[in-house]
Amino acid sequence: MKKVLVILLLLLVIAGIGYYGWQQYQEAQTRLWEEKAQLAEETLKPIKLQFKATLMNGLQQGVVEAIDYCNLEAPEITEKVPDGVEVGRTSHKVRNPANEPTDLLQAPLDYYLEMERLGNETSGQITQLPSGEWLYVEPIYTQAMCLACHGENLAPQVQTAINDKYPNDKATGFKEGELRGMFWLKLQEDFGE
Repeated sequence: MKKVLVILLLLLVIAGIGYYGWQQYQEAQTRLWEEKAQLAEETLKPIKLQFKATLMNGLQQGVVEAIDYCNLEAPEITEKVPDGVEVGRTSHKVRNPANEPTDLLQAPLDYYLEMERLGNETSGQITQLPSGEWLYVEPIYTQAMCLACHGENLAPQVQTAINDKYPNDKATGFKEGELRGMFWLKLQEDFGE
């Protein structure tokens, strides 16, 4: 009987140590994910500001000119990112066919669309890919200034300019506040360390 009690006591100690170790591991993982999400947000912020500045510069010239600014400068913005980072935009209704969602991006895009359908607000999401890289996605919602090029009723000269630059455009018909698409950011596993 004494041996059984000793064995039970040892098993309880081992189980307690295992539980404590598992809890420590879970807390470390949570901190890692939070740190990577914050790093991704901070890395994406100046890129989003560049997109907005480009758009605002174009809009100062006129809506048609803003289309030219976006057409010429947006690709350069996504190429001028730190080493270890890839960035882009995608949508369920793309203007530029190069921004079609990949298989990897389709699931988070579908998630944002479903959350919108349910009336739930969403924010950025991060996940670690099997390769070890981190994928951060963040929704883009249609703002009032977006409607001149992405809204339901475009001026004829705007529609003509879009058709000239993007003959397969699908990125119109949005209302203010609707999901317009999402930014995505891929970080190498050791980025920021």
